[in-house]
Amino acid sequence: MAVAKYLGTLLGLYAVGSQAQQGPYFVLGSGMPLVIERADPVLNPGSALSSHVHSVVGGNGFAITMNFAQAQKSTCATVSPKADKSNYWMPNLYYHDPRNGSFIRVPEQPYHKIYYKYGNGNNQYDTDITEFPQEFRMVAGSNTARSYNYTTMGPYGSELGWSCHGDSSHPDFYTTGIPTGFTACPGGLAAAITFPSCWNGKAFDVNNPSAHVAYPVADGLQGCPVGYRVARFPQIFIEYWLNTQTFNGLYGANDKPFVLSNGDPTGYGFHAVFINGWDVGVLKSIMPTCRPGNTGTPPLSDSSCFGNHGGLFTQQQMDACRQQPTTSENVGWKFGQNDNPVGNVLTYGGVVGNKLPGCNPIQAGPGPATVQNC
Repeated sequence: MAVAKYLGTLLGLYAVGSQAQQGPYFVLGSGMPLVIERADPVLNPGSALSSHVHSVVGGNGFAITMNFAQAQKSTCATVSPKADKSNYWMPNLYYHDPRNGSFIRVPEQPYHKIYYKYGNGNNQYDTDITEFPQEFRMVAGSNTARSYNYTTMGPYGSELGWSCHGDSSHPDFYTTGIPTGFTACPGGLAAAITFPSCWNGKAFDVNNPSAHVAYPVADGLQGCPVGYRVARFPQIFIEYWLNTQTFNGLYGANDKPFVLSNGDPTGYGFHAVFINGWDVGVLKSIMPTCRPGNTGTPPLSDSSCFGNHGGLFTQQQMDACRQQPTTSENVGWKFGQNDNPVGNVLTYGGVVGNKLPGCNPIQAGPGPATVQNC
């Protein structure tokens, strides 16, 4: 199913899928990940190893046990506003070499984008939208999905989508799962997903991680489904950008060489996790005035945005913000590694062997995957 209207372009511009998501927004540019490892303090709290590898961005307060106080310990971040000490993470992508069966981490582009939307269909600030509670956390998408599900992915759902961006010699591909039929993505391969933004007032339940939130169906708090009108938050939309250039010529148009770290070769199991670390009061203060969108005018450093709330980290500071993994497991990334070392020359991600890290056999579906415990 084509979902071109849901996906970001190479410049980060995207068409919004519903009236409930129109209006003012800002974009948090992000450099390379803070850390890449099998950690997930939301879905696997207190465990040094989650079932699969994640790419983590955000504040360096990230830890295998997380609460708001831990997030506030961040001293740097891979996103620019100093007031945002939150963390965001998603499964890594690996190249499954059709020649020898080995798995190689796909290098990431240094411009993942995190959109915060808080407007309405009249291009105005939606005054019903409030900031997140201190201990708030949520998940977008499903780790076990292996086929399209209109209820969770369609309009007023996660708007999950993948895009292979071409050039004058290569066509663009826009699909809900990982696209096929291409031999190169010179403009980048990207996954995109939207988080829910309506809340029922209840705490996160690790055994039912989506029960406390829902997607809006229209503007305002009344645009949230019945039972989820305790609060409405900014809608977070994430673009996860990857570089497949170094694999050109190693696979054909009929191959399906890319697989997520959870053993998903379809892309339907792409998901993202958010844990709130925003300084209290900042989002509430800036949402009525901060509206640079993709134009960068005014910049996020402006007083209408974060100028009076700690300002921004420089690109150099974001690039230097890295965290040592909690284990020495080979996930195809080493502490401090940069996928874009010099002159935008990209390298292979690390080879991890003939199986994915953890216990993640390839499960193509179309039925839901079996959850792995390891």
